[in-house]
Amino acid sequence: MRQEMREAQKQDDHQQKLSEYNEVADRLVEKWSKRPNVGENIEETYNRDELGKEKMRKLSVVMENQEKHLKNLTETQISNTFSTTPENVMRVIRLGYPNSIRGELFLEWAMETARDSIYYLSPVYGKAKRGSTEDNVMHESDTYRYSSEIEQEDVGDGDGTTTEFTVTLSTAPVRPYTVRIMVDGYPVAVDNGRGFITGEDVDDDNSTVDYTTGDVTVTFNDAPDSGEAITVEYHFDSEVEDLYPEYGNVHLRLRDHQFRVKPYPLYVSWSKMTELLLNTTLNIDAEEAMIKGAADEFKKALDFHAIRVGYRNTLRDTPVSFDVNGATGESEIDRAMAISRAIDEAGDKMFAKLQRGGVTKMVGGPNAVSFLKLHRRFDGSTRQPRVGGYREGTLDGVDVYKAPSSIVPNDELMCINKNEQQPEDVSIAFGSLIPLYRTQTLEFKEQFSETGLAHYGDWAVLQPGYLARIKIDNL
Repeated sequence: MRQEMREAQKQDDHQQKLSEYNEVADRLVEKWSKRPNVGENIEETYNRDELGKEKMRKLSVVMENQEKHLKNLTETQISNTFSTTPENVMRVIRLGYPNSIRGELFLEWAMETARDSIYYLSPVYGKAKRGSTEDNVMHESDTYRYSSEIEQEDVGDGDGTTTEFTVTLSTAPVRPYTVRIMVDGYPVAVDNGRGFITGEDVDDDNSTVDYTTGDVTVTFNDAPDSGEAITVEYHFDSEVEDLYPEYGNVHLRLRDHQFRVKPYPLYVSWSKMTELLLNTTLNIDAEEAMIKGAADEFKKALDFHAIRVGYRNTLRDTPVSFDVNGATGESEIDRAMAISRAIDEAGDKMFAKLQRGGVTKMVGGPNAVSFLKLHRRFDGSTRQPRVGGYREGTLDGVDVYKAPSSIVPNDELMCINKNEQQPEDVSIAFGSLIPLYRTQTLEFKEQFSETGLAHYGDWAVLQPGYLARIKIDNL
């Protein structure tokens, strides 16, 4: 009871925190949408759909964090550190952060403090009943029979000689018409509702069940072979008060992971000749070029780190194999169509582990994604600009993204399940606090400059079972 009260309180606290977070984020959306240059299209994207609303909420929170960080710097520090104005730093965030595919593949959480928590539901078994283990997370066993009256009990093993077997069922009274006798998992007899067990393989007159006591006797016409397992499957009567303790019990526990910010640094250098070319020969505004380049680099850093973390977590399991070399005479396009079976198999691996999920996103190396584009049902109309990781299109409703072969091997696909209805039910969660931090620029006598960029955030693997891998052979 105390545990249930604590869980209920945690869920109430979570809902209140989430509501407060959204209220704050909505106010920040309104604030930043009114900023010239920086706030362009924020309000329009926010009002487009739920995905746009969530993206702009998170963007506004991290922009607020970035602004607070900049306000702690003096004008001299800002000038020396960023070589640009605070407004342009905010433009880098505005251009880079929402364009990252990290939030499309995994959960993106805009942190409010350096130690912020993300909450997610974790349903666990409350009792060890019908194949479950108390305190184990639900869906992690394919043997449980939890949410029903069904019980299954061993009677014995055949020895090639014995024909009569008896057992007293542990949970009685038993519901009539629910008793089944199984030999090696195959049903051979059932009860007739009047206390007799009937079937071609048993002696109907000498095979009985007492529904009140649970006593079962089954007499086979021919002795079961040696080693054959004999079991009884039945339903107990859950309406009997004495059997209320046999009910299944599931606790919906709200777990939390506390993000602790860490720096993710990046080294940047450029020559003086580059600055001169931008400012003079090419007639390009150096500051504008820096802003666009920094935004692209920021997006790439977020994309590649997230994809690398996801891919590494697929290496714990054997990949699904697909051979490009099909049957003799099979065309390349026909073979590309056949990869749908491998994608289904990857989704089935998730389902086998968790009894839920399936492939909703795929990230592949260049050659693997190019092969998918041969599929007749590939749709490239949703393709994104080729910066960092980007979406090439969709295949049967599954978003397909391309990554460099240094992140995902050329011949592999990383398969991901993302639950859009319950965002916290996800493989990996990423938190962002200060999107962009930059050290002072140092100029050297060799006529080049260098600086350091960093993103401050954290990440956590919540459900690795939502990740799988496909290896394409002979690509």
